[in-house]
Amino acid sequence: MRQHWKDRSRQTRIAALRWFAAVCSAFVAAVYAFGQSSDLNFPTPLDSNKLTGTIKARDIGDNRLTTHYFVFMGTQGDLFVNVVSNNLDADIDVFAADGMIPLTKMVVASDAQANETGRLIYLRKPERLILRVQGRTPNDLPATYQVSFGGSFAVVKGEKGVDAPVVDQGVSGEVAVNSVGTILPKKAEAAPRTDVPKPSEAVAERPEPDKAEVSEKKEAEVASKKTETAKAETPSKPRPRRERRAKVVVTESVEAKPPETPSAEKKAKEVKPKRESRRRKRPEPPKAETTPPVDPLANVKLVIVFKNGEKTEIGMPDLMKFTVDRGQLIVIRKNGSIERYSMVEVAKVTIE
Repeated sequence: MRQHWKDRSRQTRIAALRWFAAVCSAFVAAVYAFGQSSDLNFPTPLDSNKLTGTIKARDIGDNRLTTHYFVFMGTQGDLFVNVVSNNLDADIDVFAADGMIPLTKMVVASDAQANETGRLIYLRKPERLILRVQGRTPNDLPATYQVSFGGSFAVVKGEKGVDAPVVDQGVSGEVAVNSVGTILPKKAEAAPRTDVPKPSEAVAERPEPDKAEVSEKKEAEVASKKTETAKAETPSKPRPRRERRAKVVVTESVEAKPPETPSAEKKAKEVKPKRESRRRKRPEPPKAETTPPVDPLANVKLVIVFKNGEKTEIGMPDLMKFTVDRGQLIVIRKNGSIERYSMVEVAKVTIE
C-alpha cells in the first residue's frame, strides 16, 4: 500500500514538472526588436509572444513621459503577462481596444537593478488588446523593458504596422533649441578655400629654368663669397678719435624787473579790506516766512468712556490705529505704545 502511494506521488511530481516545462516553453521565444509607436491610433502589431523595448533619457529639465503602444489578440481563457524592467519608472497597462477599457495595471520602479512582475487576465471572449508602456528613466542611462505573454495570447495576423506621421524636426531659423528651450551651439561649417591652386595647375604654371641662368647665378654666388672672405682677412685700420669740444651757448641778455615800490604794496593791501568790508555790509535779503500747514485733525479726538465713569481722550495726531480683537480694544499710538482695554469695561467709543 505504501509503495502504491509513493508511485502516485512520483507521478504527480512528474506531471507538475511537465506542466511547468510547458508553461516555460510558452514563454520562451526569439527576441525581436519591435518598432515602438507613441501614437494610440497607430499601435505596433505584435507577431511574437515576447517583445523588448528601450526608453531613451530626455534632456535635463524635460519631465515628460515616453509612451509606447502595442496591439495583439487574446482568445478565451487565461492570459499571462510577465514584465522584466531595468532602470525604468513606468506604468504598464493592458486595455480592451474597443473603448479602451482597462483590464490590468502594473507599476515598476527603478529601485532595484532588475525588476520583475506579472499579471493574470481572464478573457471571456476573443478580444483585441492594447498594451501601453508609459514611463521614463530616472537618470541619463536608457531604460529597457521585456514583456512576455502566455496562455490565451494570439498574434495579429494580416496586419502591418503603419508608421505615424512625423513632424519635420529641421531647424529653419538662426537659433536652434532643444525640447526644454536651451540654445544649442551652431555647427561651424568649413568653407572651401578658393585661393588654393590645384596640383595640376601648380605644376603647369612652374616654368622650366634655363641652364644659362642657373650657371650665371652660381658664378655670382661664388664671387660674392670670395669678396666676403677677402674683407674678413684684411685688418681694419683704427679710426682717429675726434676730440669733443664743449659747446658754448650764447643767450640774449634778460633785463631784470624793477622791484616793486612800497607804495604799490600799500595800495594793494588797502584795496583788499575795502572790498571785504563792502561785501560784509551788503544786507542779506529777508527770508520769506513759511507758515506751517494746519492739520485738519488737530481738534479731532478719540474718546473712550468706561462703565465706571472714567474717560480717556486721545488726539488724532497722536493716534496711529485702533481696533477690536478677541474682546479687547487695542489702541496703537504713533510713539509705539500699545494700550489694551477689555470691551466688558468699555461703555462707549466715539470720535469728537
